[in-house]
Amino acid sequence: MRYLSLSKQPQQTLPGLLSLGWGLALGLSLLGGSETAPAAESFQLEVASSASQWNITYGGKPVLVYEFNPRQFKPYVKALNTLGGQGILRDAPSDHLHHHALMYAIAVNGLNFWEEVSGSGVEKPVQSPPPEFGTSPDGLPQATIRQTIHWLAPQDAFLPDSPKLALLVEQRTLVLTVNEATKEVALRWKSAFEVGGKTNTVALTGSTYFGLGMRFLQELDAVAEQFNADGQPDLSGTKQDLSPHAWSAVAFKRPDAPATIALFDHPSNARSPAVFFTMARGFAYLSATQALDKEPLVYRTGDKFELNYLVATYPELKAKDFLAPRSQVWATSKP
Repeated sequence: MRYLSLSKQPQQTLPGLLSLGWGLALGLSLLGGSETAPAAESFQLEVASSASQWNITYGGKPVLVYEFNPRQFKPYVKALNTLGGQGILRDAPSDHLHHHALMYAIAVNGLNFWEEVSGSGVEKPVQSPPPEFGTSPDGLPQATIRQTIHWLAPQDAFLPDSPKLALLVEQRTLVLTVNEATKEVALRWKSAFEVGGKTNTVALTGSTYFGLGMRFLQELDAVAEQFNADGQPDLSGTKQDLSPHAWSAVAFKRPDAPATIALFDHPSNARSPAVFFTMARGFAYLSATQALDKEPLVYRTGDKFELNYLVATYPELKAKDFLAPRSQVWATSKP
């Protein structure tokens, strides 16, 4: 079930331009600079059919789609492709319509934000400025998406936007980079939270898989091979695995288009290393969690907390000897 309607977002000025048919090749020259423009010009923001979707390409190939339709329950990454534009993620499959390609959701004070049925919580985007384009400190082309999201009880989702109504106020920052040398498309996911005005205490809970989760294209399920920093989980039969690791990955041994996607925890996260939920039957799934099914995380008014993850795709099979040093680089970075 789709969420029926939420208030309009007048601050989204760029989609208004896009609706007039403007195509935007975005380099640093657009931002008033020119020294590193050649790297940034490879990113392009395509005209989307919806004013609540960012479609970002690199070298003419689609690499990221970010969906924040106000008629849905939550904003999420609809596509994160390999450098060649090859898709990996699957959105809203018929067996689980609430499984969005790459999404973050948990339960807050008993209110379920993961599922999408009557009575579920709503992650409502209230500020969605245009993406920013430039270069990373390492000189890589970079695109940054920022959003303010209010986590709301369903009865508050239709009311005027106010942090006083929110259980949580999230400042979401997604930073996309491309490294042609390593054929990596990397997405840094940062969610900075504070307790909203709806309550003075929040208890974060959830099922074993509540967290930052990803679902894969149906044709990839049969060729998905899951592994992590410490080996390969036993997913024989209908087994699922819940175990802590610095990172977990899935390699897709498809003859014509092999690929790997990896999800890296950051040591700054509460309860790091993350507990990764993995399954292979009847579909492949990967989620980074904070073991909220075992013990709640509790925060109070004035508390601020963050989640930082890195998701990376490669158009080839990668192994532990490649992903382990990549994890170390990420772990020693400032998110």
